Amino acid sequence: MTTSSPVRPRGFSPLRRGLDAFGMTGGRPTERIARFRTISDLFEKRWMEGAVPLVLALALCLYVLMTTNVGADNAPLVLDEMAEFGLLAIGLTVVLVGGGIDLSVGSMVGVCALGALVADRVWLWPTAVVVPAAIVTGALLGAVNGFFIAILRMRPFITTLVTLIAFGGAASVLQNANSTRIGIAKDSLVWDFLSNGRIIGVPAAWFLFAVVLLVVHLALTRSRWGWWVTATGSDRRSARRNGIPVTAVTFWTYVLSGALAGTAAILTSARLARTDPNVGHGWEIIVLTAVVLGGVSIQGGRGSVLRATVGVAVVAIIQQATVADGAQGSFYTVVLAAVLAVFTILDLKWGKYRQRAVEKLKIDPARLSLGPLIDVTEPGTVWSPNRRLTDAPPVGLGKIRGAEDCAVDAEGNVYCGDQRGWVWRFRGLEDTEGEVFSRTGGFPCGHVWDAEGRLVVAVGGMGIYRIGQDGEPELVANQVKRSPLSLIDDSGLRAIDDLDIAPDGSIYASDFSTRTNTADFLLELVEFRPNGRIVRVRPDGTTEVVVSNYVFPNGVCTSHDGESILIASTGLCRVDRLWISGPKEGRLEPVLENLPGYPDNINRSSDGNYWMPLCAMRTQMSDLLGRYPSARRRMTREVSVDNWVVPQLNVSCAIKFSDSGEILSVLWDETMENYPMVTAVKERDGHLYLCGVSNNRIGRLALDPAEIGDIDPSAVPGTAGARPVAEVTR
Repeated sequence: MTTSSPVRPRGFSPLRRGLDAFGMTGGRPTERIARFRTISDLFEKRWMEGAVPLVLALALCLYVLMTTNVGADNAPLVLDEMAEFGLLAIGLTVVLVGGGIDLSVGSMVGVCALGALVADRVWLWPTAVVVPAAIVTGALLGAVNGFFIAILRMRPFITTLVTLIAFGGAASVLQNANSTRIGIAKDSLVWDFLSNGRIIGVPAAWFLFAVVLLVVHLALTRSRWGWWVTATGSDRRSARRNGIPVTAVTFWTYVLSGALAGTAAILTSARLARTDPNVGHGWEIIVLTAVVLGGVSIQGGRGSVLRATVGVAVVAIIQQATVADGAQGSFYTVVLAAVLAVFTILDLKWGKYRQRAVEKLKIDPARLSLGPLIDVTEPGTVWSPNRRLTDAPPVGLGKIRGAEDCAVDAEGNVYCGDQRGWVWRFRGLEDTEGEVFSRTGGFPCGHVWDAEGRLVVAVGGMGIYRIGQDGEPELVANQVKRSPLSLIDDSGLRAIDDLDIAPDGSIYASDFSTRTNTADFLLELVEFRPNGRIVRVRPDGTTEVVVSNYVFPNGVCTSHDGESILIASTGLCRVDRLWISGPKEGRLEPVLENLPGYPDNINRSSDGNYWMPLCAMRTQMSDLLGRYPSARRRMTREVSVDNWVVPQLNVSCAIKFSDSGEILSVLWDETMENYPMVTAVKERDGHLYLCGVSNNRIGRLALDPAEIGDIDPSAVPGTAGARPVAEVTR
């Protein structure tokens, strides 16, 4: 059962988003969190792409630390290797994210390291020239890979496998030709600084690695080039169609990888200070294992240099563990090969099934228990069906494609939205053609006049707009401040469906979902979760959430006295009152509960009461399904959207009720011939205008004189424009 008690603010909290309407659902506190949907939201995060491999890599690292002799004394050695392997891992990560692979990084290190020693000790180049020359040499070797792969379009795996052998052969030639001469070291401040120097107390190699890591991370995640690399690795064809220079992007990723290999070679030469024919040998396997452990996808388009660095740390710790335990070097190679195989399979499976899990868990219905179902077919009650709406003359017949709401000016011109994003203007019943007054780009759902007589429209999927006399839409508001603890970005007003103006000029609007767009309203009719909210737009344009955790709010109306707003909850079949001024300001109280149908837009009547349609009727089946969320979840997985069992959306019913919640009259189109669905009922100049999101017309029903009062229901309450209807020219 839904609660009927008023909702009050409960103390101050910087995380609270206005009044919390969750209590109206009658749910337990544990039901605030949609468990399955939360998992889906987590899995959908970009940083979750490599989360599972990364967590397992950290678990592997912890296991190694607990079961081997590696300890704090080995930390400097681990960090030294991280600096060298890490530079290679950064370059390889960029290449993998861009959709390629580079197996030649180890051979490039060998060429650059031996070349640097030859230049320094044989050719006697100045050390200040040797260092940049080695980096440029690495970049040129990377350019060779980039030329074959990006320009000649050869396969990255085969190409870099060939260059691995070729560069390795070049390193052997340098070693054999100069082995005796490069073994004689010479004094150099640059080499000493790179091997033993410190920058702000940090070893130079570590500092250099940290700077490169930060720069590449920002470039990959915050720059246009980084997005180009990611787009190229995700889908080269789509990237090319969107104007991304795929060839250039691919080429420069290999150049970057080569330059970083040259930098790693300089650090290696400075640290070893001697010739070693095995420098760089097998490093490609070590680095590839590290980046895969860090969650970088070998399929391209996904990866982070920060996570790859964690993988480098794991690999370095494993290497030190084999040395500390006295294991042979071949054992380390076997371990890395096994780890690489396992995590490659994990990456493939995780990437495949993660998105499936996201789709399966995204819809997470809640348990909904409404009160006893009222039998509207019982004769002799206020609910008894009739044909009051059946013969209402149409406006815009055949021109309109689903008008959710409308507004009528003093001259009798009818303005209404259209599912195509248009706002129509019809000059009375005689205007059968009409004209497109404005093109909003979204779905105009709610229409209201402000105190200056300007048309304000709630545009589904876009926000709140004000339309001038020339038909040009002007943005009023399209976002609020994002919730600090929300897994999704709930700042956008994507599901605005109705609005009204308060006496102080503030706009109150119902945003039926923070998760879906207006076009996906069926998801809310299946979930019935408190995903909606009420938003206030102040006269200065700032926005705030005044009520959160509301179940499908689908109608807002300022009361006649201007001290409160009425809110229709389609999901809970009720109407509530939010006090916005006066002694009760900040309280949310029930007005109508346990309605036999699902309410929609609320509007004032000229006699001091309110009009509201029921856009759908409850049935025994809908109430039963509401109590079994698992059945609804299974329904969404196994049948198409067209076959979902949702509330009956073909009904024509409009009710008039008082401020105290008394049902005064109910109007029906019992035949449902002309108005099979009514989503808004708006009174103006003695007529009732009937709108329906599935209708091809608007009805204009003449009211009985006894039903007409002396209030102008289209004017903002409490303003000079709120003049009696009798003063309006008919």
